[in-house]
Amino acid sequence: MKSIRYIIIAALCAVFITCSSDEDSPVRDTSPFLMAVSPIQGQPEEVIRIQGRNFSRARENNEVTFNDKPAIVLEASHNELQVVVPSGEGEAKVYLRVGGKEAKGSTPTFKYLAFTDYLVGTLAGNETFGLVDGTGSEAQFRNPEGVTITPDGDIIVADRSNNSIRRVTTDGVVTTIIGDGSAGFADGDVSVAKLSYPWKTCVDKDGNIYVVDNRNHAIRKISTTGLVSTIAGTGAAGYADGPGAEAQFNAPTDIAVDDNGILYVADNSNHKIRKITPSGEVSTLAGGAAGFSDGPTASALFRNPSGIALDNAGNIYVADRLNHRIRKIDVTSGQVTTIAGAGTTGSRDGAAGEAQFNNPYGVVVGEDGSVIVADLNNNKIRLIENGNVSTVAGSSTGFLDGAGVIAKFSSPTDVAVLNGIIYVADLGNHRVRKVYKK
Repeated sequence: MKSIRYIIIAALCAVFITCSSDEDSPVRDTSPFLMAVSPIQGQPEEVIRIQGRNFSRARENNEVTFNDKPAIVLEASHNELQVVVPSGEGEAKVYLRVGGKEAKGSTPTFKYLAFTDYLVGTLAGNETFGLVDGTGSEAQFRNPEGVTITPDGDIIVADRSNNSIRRVTTDGVVTTIIGDGSAGFADGDVSVAKLSYPWKTCVDKDGNIYVVDNRNHAIRKISTTGLVSTIAGTGAAGYADGPGAEAQFNAPTDIAVDDNGILYVADNSNHKIRKITPSGEVSTLAGGAAGFSDGPTASALFRNPSGIALDNAGNIYVADRLNHRIRKIDVTSGQVTTIAGAGTTGSRDGAAGEAQFNNPYGVVVGEDGSVIVADLNNNKIRLIENGNVSTVAGSSTGFLDGAGVIAKFSSPTDVAVLNGIIYVADLGNHRVRKVYKK
């Protein structure tokens, strides 16, 4: 009898719960809902993301149009779509239908940016990291950090995690100048000398190579005869001006040299721009505590400057990483100005003062006077020209050669230019890439 009673009670409870659920619980809305697109501006063939909910996981069930032009859906999940921007110009409203049902929510506006006529290819390296010489994809790098051009037209690569300096011809032939993969701090012949995480390099007019030896907090020189010496830095992190053997740096990241042999260093963790004379005397050119301020070099402030370059007049350009700006030091007036960047993170192109970067990391002045930037966290190569910023290559993180607007980089850290071709240290892809006009 007790068992029958329990069965009856359980059944009544089940009916009660079911009825309560039907009457009290809200009905879940399964209608597709469109919230936003990201980024909100770009170029045809670029891949963007559409966020929302109740999308179909079957790509073909999601219909996306820009005004009346259909877009190709590459990937689909319940709350995000990856789509290829169709051809167009000006502005376009983005519409979504899922299974023939119009999405609720917003109707985002996508802004078309001017098309850039660039292609991206791989000069050397492959997806596997290592320390292997060879040609093109036969060669291997491990987190190439810096690229610069020699007077003979070769590319010098600071192969960071291999603790090596490599040489690459424009045909993609890779050889190792110094380093066997192990870190250390030793001067002498390149066969025995050691570096510890070389970040970037520069080459003087005679062919001598200068290295910012990041974890040794020192500036090293590789002569044309293959001898390595320390020209400034004690090997310990710190901040001190004076003779090279007594001066201190804190994680220097980039270096440039002028025709008189004067070196300029982006002293990253000291938030300063340093100067080294040919005699080895170190001084501070600009910067103090971490911050942002334009004006005279004595009062200007930077925040983790990571890239440095010179123009033909000797003016200094700085990738001011955590200020998300590109700065200029005028050597004649001694004034520091901001030439591009609003100071907020983003990837917006357009007027230089309103444009956005996300950790600009490497910078070079092109042969025509334009400024080219390796925009690290945007995974893009940006161009500053005639007061405007544009994206010449890069879309999202990954690896893809091809048209600049759809090409992919993984944390590009540095750029160099030779005969109109932009060479890129593609750190996360363990490759040296090139960007060139069609």
